[in-house]
Amino acid sequence: MKNLTTKMMIAAAALVVAAGVAGAQTIKAEVPFGFRVAGTVMPAGSYRVNANTSAGVALFTLTNEDTHHSIMTLPYAHNIQNKGETAASLTFECSGSTCALVSLAPGSGDSYKIWKPKMEKGEDSRLAVIRAVLVNAR
Repeated sequence: MKNLTTKMMIAAAALVVAAGVAGAQTIKAEVPFGFRVAGTVMPAGSYRVNANTSAGVALFTLTNEDTHHSIMTLPYAHNIQNKGETAASLTFECSGSTCALVSLAPGSGDSYKIWKPKMEKGEDSRLAVIRAVLVNAR
């Protein structure tokens, strides 16, 4: 009986790992301006965004390919879109010369809203959408 329990625990652990890999995908985007995400200023450049959406929880890791600096962020909202029509993209809200990442669409048909810093009252803002390329989907 002890041997069967051990085998079942190993099988369950393997299933969790497989589910985590199945929910991961990577996109690549060229961001031509500096921006804020998760309280950190990121420079302009080429970014890889790893989207891990396994177990119903999304976690995004943005990595600057030049500096290899990474930042993780959790979204606060998830919008389910038509699976065949949503392209991978990063959406930024900009005010003056300051931009912040506000939304991520990993190319799976879903989009995720990201926390952003508060803006000054009466300050004009604009949106910038950067199209991304789906590097791999598992």
